[in-house]
Amino acid sequence: MTNSFWNLQNKNHRYPFRGNRTIIVPLFSLLLAALSSCSQDPVKIGIELLPGNDFIEIGSTDTIGIRAYTMYNDLTLSTDYTRMVAGSVYDDYFGTTYCDLVTQLRVMTKWPAREFEVDSVLLTFMPARVSGNDSTAIHFIRLLESGTLITDSTDFYTGQDPDTITFLGEYRLPDLEAGSSAVIKLHNWVGEYLLRDTTMLLPPSRFYQEYFKGLYVAIKSETEPIMVEMNASDQVSIDPLGITIFYHSDTLKYNYSLVATPRAVNYNRFTHDRSTASPSLQITHVNDMVLDTSVYLQSYMGVYVKLDMPSLESYRNLPNLAVNKARIIAPVHLDDEYFPEKDIPTQIYVRYRNSEGREFPIPDLVHDVTFMDGKYYSDKDSYIFNITSFVQAYLGGEIDEPSVELYLPLSAVKNVIFKANTNEPAFRLEFAYTLY
Repeated sequence: MTNSFWNLQNKNHRYPFRGNRTIIVPLFSLLLAALSSCSQDPVKIGIELLPGNDFIEIGSTDTIGIRAYTMYNDLTLSTDYTRMVAGSVYDDYFGTTYCDLVTQLRVMTKWPAREFEVDSVLLTFMPARVSGNDSTAIHFIRLLESGTLITDSTDFYTGQDPDTITFLGEYRLPDLEAGSSAVIKLHNWVGEYLLRDTTMLLPPSRFYQEYFKGLYVAIKSETEPIMVEMNASDQVSIDPLGITIFYHSDTLKYNYSLVATPRAVNYNRFTHDRSTASPSLQITHVNDMVLDTSVYLQSYMGVYVKLDMPSLESYRNLPNLAVNKARIIAPVHLDDEYFPEKDIPTQIYVRYRNSEGREFPIPDLVHDVTFMDGKYYSDKDSYIFNITSFVQAYLGGEIDEPSVELYLPLSAVKNVIFKANTNEPAFRLEFAYTLY
């Protein structure tokens, strides 16, 4: 009887062992060689060995150093016209911040061209957010006329002094609540002053371009500070601020309003007095380029964080380099008394400066804020910033310096302290690339 091949295989138990034996030895040698190669770093960190044209090299590192500094610049452009902020806020680390604003007032209706007598004048504004509102504290709102024309194309800086020319009074603030209109009675002569030449009300643009160019608003606190923010975006149904003049002509009563509409140009001014901070907590190094163990990020255009990454220069201008990942891990300082986790700002942004010192959002932020990230991760006690497009642009010569800045949006009210430089942990850059 003839046996099949499979039957012979099953009957001869020595056959598989004898056949595989000659294979095992070379396989074992290959395995030893592979294990031996694992004693070296399988991910190439340096760039001293470049592949040939037919190969792809993938490299990564998380050891690129980041030098972090606390910086301040009072010549930062005031560019957020959607928010109007007035008041002050105190922080044991950062001291006192003062905010005031200048805004256009717009004519809402045609002047009826009649004789009139002013009966009363009301200032109305809508707080979108109120910080530090102590019902026992006393606050005053201060109004002045500004003599400088403000336009969309004019640069105004956060530390720029307003050009005030006419004092319009100082009035006690009522108790304020976010989302509820605040109404303050002004002197009648303010209405008479605004309507002293009614020919300037037509055309409407003439009023804010030639006649009454801006209203300066500040808030003074006698005891505890208060910060008031108004929403001037076109997403709200109620204008943030306006002055209404009530008058009569003969026996008939009328009113006429001048309003800071979303179309009205405004800018905010911010000044910072760090000397009022607690002596044991106040920031020591600002603009002195000292590598401190902590760096500070402040709301309302205060101090910001500058991050230098000089090690990236060695990768610059390499042909055929594609950045796969570049993200900054930024560990924060937390404590229950001053910086609890619940007060951490929800969003931090990243910008850079060109050779002329002008600020630009990093390309990753231009793509999409979610792409840039900038969120806090409680499991890491850190913020994460994706700067992949920025690093690619720098390595390709499109951006001058390997340096970025962290800053808070105007909507933020809380400050942040980061662990930096020789601290542990500290800022680090996770960097992965492909050479092809």
